[in-house]
Amino acid sequence: MPKNKGDQPAGITQDELLMLLAHSGRPDFTKRRLTQFTSKELLPPLRRIPRIGSNWPVYVWEQGVIEQAMDLYDVIELGNGQYHRLLLALWLRGYDVPFAPLLQRWIRIIEAFLHSLTQGEHDPDAILDHISSIMVDIEPKWKFSPQPDYVIRDIGIATWGEFMEFILALFVIPTYEPDEMSCENQLTTLQNLHKIAQANAHRGEDASPQASRVVAEETLSWLLSYRDVVTLPRLRDTLMNARSEEWAQARNDYLALCQLLHDFAELFPHRNARMTPQMREGMFLYYGFLLPPLFLSIRDCGYGEQVSDMLAGLNDVLNMFAGPDFCTLLAKM
Repeated sequence: MPKNKGDQPAGITQDELLMLLAHSGRPDFTKRRLTQFTSKELLPPLRRIPRIGSNWPVYVWEQGVIEQAMDLYDVIELGNGQYHRLLLALWLRGYDVPFAPLLQRWIRIIEAFLHSLTQGEHDPDAILDHISSIMVDIEPKWKFSPQPDYVIRDIGIATWGEFMEFILALFVIPTYEPDEMSCENQLTTLQNLHKIAQANAHRGEDASPQASRVVAEETLSWLLSYRDVVTLPRLRDTLMNARSEEWAQARNDYLALCQLLHDFAELFPHRNARMTPQMREGMFLYYGFLLPPLFLSIRDCGYGEQVSDMLAGLNDVLNMFAGPDFCTLLAKM
């Protein structure tokens, strides 16, 4: 005799979830794997409830587990079965999964990079000396590389090394203040980089010295003004001290950017068709690991309005390209 609807347990059992997954074209999960996912908190904990007409309990999930299990299955099928990537994929999609392992991974990477550049030193002069020694070790590789970088070749190895020292100092020394001579040297390098970029973009046509100087001055000003966003000691402290709602905002910023880029890609159907699901998910997770901490740091430095303005500006550009005339033209590209 069939049971009445009211006799069914209030929730989704493992067997029922497996059946729903199989019906949706996802047949490869087992009860054992579901138990493993639950123990690793990739799925919510099961809830114990009494079984009607029996002394034995039954363990169930809430209805929301169906969508989470489907997303988990799809991420694994696309080749992202490592634990940290599964956590990242689920966190980016808004599921309640452990955040501490993700935070620890970000912190470990920052601290490893920081240590490689400072060797544990805190004195700015000692750090600058260590960065200089790193450049001394790297310069022969630039000089004798079988495939030399044309930018380094055109700028000059010594000049490029000095420029990289300047950039790395901005990354690792929060109090670093370049002197007037250093700033002038970097302006010259940035000006030459702009000339090279313009020559490549316009088939050998040189940019005017005045235009290159203006771009160089704006770039250097931008680097010095916004360095707090990416200075590693400050970035590490920002990530460690951020509240859950701040992380949620950083995630929302990233997802908003993803949606805008997805909508923009839809305007180019021929090019968009070349992107496989594996490529899309790989890019989503790769930049999903890099950009939320950056968005968090940008807002923490007081530039939240600029982030919102950027996203709004991109949306305005998208709306302009989404007009019927543009869509017809772009569909042919």
